[in-house]
Amino acid sequence: MVVGVDLRGIQAYVYSGRRILDAVGRAALVAELTDTSDAEHGIADLVPPGCVVLRDAGGALTAVFPDAAAARRFTARYTRRLRDRAGDLTPVVAHVPYGAAEAAGPGAPADGGPGAAAAPAPVAGVDAALAVLPQRLREARRHMSALHTPAHGYGITAVCSVSGGPAETVDSSRAQDDHPDVHERVTADVARARGIGRRWHRAHSADWLAGAATATGAPALALPMEVDRLGRDHGEVSRIAVVHIDVNGLGIILGSYRERAGDPRVPGSGAMAQRLLSGRIAGLTEGLARVLVRAVAATVRAEPGRAPVIPGAGAARPVTLHHVPPGPVRIPVRPIVVAGDDLTVLCDARLALSLARYALDWLDADPERIGDPHDPRVALHRALAGAHGGPAGAGRTVRRPDGGGHTTFVPTVGVGIAVQPVGAPLSLGYDLCEAMCRRAKEHRVALAEADPGAPDEHAVAWTTRFDGVDRVLRRLDGARLASVPRTGLPLTGTGFARFLDRYLSASAPGSLLAEGDARRRSWLVSSLVPLLESGADPGPELARRARVTGGPVGLPREWTPGALLDAVEVMDLYLDPGLAAALEPHRPRPRGRAGSGGPHPPAPPGGART
Repeated sequence: MVVGVDLRGIQAYVYSGRRILDAVGRAALVAELTDTSDAEHGIADLVPPGCVVLRDAGGALTAVFPDAAAARRFTARYTRRLRDRAGDLTPVVAHVPYGAAEAAGPGAPADGGPGAAAAPAPVAGVDAALAVLPQRLREARRHMSALHTPAHGYGITAVCSVSGGPAETVDSSRAQDDHPDVHERVTADVARARGIGRRWHRAHSADWLAGAATATGAPALALPMEVDRLGRDHGEVSRIAVVHIDVNGLGIILGSYRERAGDPRVPGSGAMAQRLLSGRIAGLTEGLARVLVRAVAATVRAEPGRAPVIPGAGAARPVTLHHVPPGPVRIPVRPIVVAGDDLTVLCDARLALSLARYALDWLDADPERIGDPHDPRVALHRALAGAHGGPAGAGRTVRRPDGGGHTTFVPTVGVGIAVQPVGAPLSLGYDLCEAMCRRAKEHRVALAEADPGAPDEHAVAWTTRFDGVDRVLRRLDGARLASVPRTGLPLTGTGFARFLDRYLSASAPGSLLAEGDARRRSWLVSSLVPLLESGADPGPELARRARVTGGPVGLPREWTPGALLDAVEVMDLYLDPGLAAALEPHRPRPRGRAGSGGPHPPAPPGGART
């Protein structure tokens, strides 16, 4: 019997609070609820002898049981464990029998417990069962059981500070509403998730920052657990960015690898090979999270007698870092969801575009030049190249600025960035950045359909508005489809790099940030931008400006109205700290505690570990 489990409501569950600790802890808890290798924190004790686990990450579980009775016992115990530890998550379960021994007559009762559909007729073998499992899970979603809906008690006057439900315990580590003598009252699952989050935070802060170098000084470094410590400048309008990075075409990559790497004579060999490749991709995501943290750390200046800062070129002020001597300096970047095919990072909004560019450069690095087989990019590249018959197979070509190029099997990604004020719900920022990522991926697919010979590229989109996902998407569509487009988003990876170099580089001719400041900001915002937004011809205004200044108007080369409007929108938020110069993208990634894949962090949204 093949059993598939998919957890519903992960996004809402993880991002229901306003604090980083709540999101990290809930994401870690989701990972533990599908981790069959961890006997202490995971669900290894629920897996019976003779069970073969094919997938156990990202809020999803796939396993092969010796018979229907063992599958039913596991489902009963697992859903009970889930109810006890995270009642706001809903399990969707599907049982797929295979072989004559699993025959079930018409009208047999449901095998899957809450959220499971009625038991279907068996299929020929385990590979056939795995092939139909996704469809069975979709069918199970349409037969959700109301019995799984949590029924909290009422009549309790204390209210949870996070969920708004009845409070069950007190978190003595946090004050309620800025009253230091009143502790937060929370539900038991919030307290549990915070404990898990602290444990995960300690482990990964120490691992990711071990031996990290800084630009000047050698302070102790740490990752922040509060939004206020993400480089916020008190007394000013401070904004953070939620950055979501998702691998493009993961289903196609895994499906193709399963067919190529599996042995037709060995049932389930394709699924096992697929699981190994999923581990490589998880290692890639963990490696990217690690290198983003270390690249930001490499730009920190901690000089004696001065507050530690991250300087850089651009209109934005240097990022002042949170530091209470003799404690550690907290760098303004915090991975929340790491692994699977997802990476979600919180950072100071001034670093968001620079971080996205560094991430794309790191993924595009030449695996042959890196050379280290323990680097996750090299490991993934060689695994896929071997399945496709060598480096000349179905890899993608990356063109370098010097005109050269190389082939890599490291997949492309979609990147979504959402900028929001400090204090806004994390759930809104995540929904917006995920929507931007989804729109970027759709743009990539549309380009491929329009030109099948076009190179496979990354895709990037962002928004600085936070008035709801639907309104932001409608505004983006309206701006793209206008007679004179008012935005250039989404951008390909090459287009994104060209946009930053042309419009926001401090050294590019005509850049909005040339000479170190936005010297034409007043004119741009008050005169040129309204004309471009209305679709009017900017020629007369440019001529007038040239007469007033006594020379040609300095604007970026080959500028377009849409791209210029995009640049004006982010020019006050852009800081280039020189991440690539501080930590060269081709440098092999330092190995984590678990070798090439690094530590095994937790995992929500959409197949991600945290």
